[in-house]
Amino acid sequence: MQTDMKVAVVTPYYRCPAEWLLRCHESVRGQSHPCTHIMVADGDPDPRADKWDAQHIVIGKNLGDYGDTPRAIGSMSAIGQGFDAIAYLDADNWFEPDHIATLLALHKETGAPVCTSRRNLHRLDGTFLGLCWESGRDTFTDTNCLMLIGPARQMALAWAYVPPELHAVGDRIVWYWITKSKWRCAHGESRTIAYRTGYAHHYRAFNEAPPAGAEPARDVAAAYTAARKMGFGTLGMTFAKPKRG
Repeated sequence: MQTDMKVAVVTPYYRCPAEWLLRCHESVRGQSHPCTHIMVADGDPDPRADKWDAQHIVIGKNLGDYGDTPRAIGSMSAIGQGFDAIAYLDADNWFEPDHIATLLALHKETGAPVCTSRRNLHRLDGTFLGLCWESGRDTFTDTNCLMLIGPARQMALAWAYVPPELHAVGDRIVWYWITKSKWRCAHGESRTIAYRTGYAHHYRAFNEAPPAGAEPARDVAAAYTAARKMGFGTLGMTFAKPKRG
């Protein structure tokens, strides 16, 4: 198994708060296993990114597809440059320092070309909210928790094929296709993703009132309904409170 794997981290962004984008980028640069940050501006580039230690791709217009096409573009760039593995990080989230190293260790241990971590939920102000009960299993893995390695990198093309009415749950559609593919998946237990949540049901699950700006997930619910009608099944969707104990 390779020990010197070249890893790219793809981040789509659009009008992200400056401090959020910087924290995202610094968490990539601070990884214990070196990696290259490929940032894809979805129509409104932040000029600071040109000065950062990152590759900065600019799309000429905002595509409005929840970052699906920018992820595909960044992934194809990574594949073309010969990166061995691709990980993903949304601009409002950040990695813990050993995220990449932990996933590569999981790959070395299991040989699985699709490796995942778990995630912690954080409030919009960045403070810790609670342990996420949704992501990190066969039923659903959040994009931020995902790494595609070697030949499984071809699954990155899936971002370009998400139906327009399903972009709000594009991560679940891509994960559905991954689970239906031939590629073996390994799920790690390390919570190395800090997920800044804007979804109201996450706050209610921990008996907190959602903050101003939290979304009621109506767009997700509508896309979920459309996905079921299109034959994608439940997609691991649940708004239930986490189990205690």
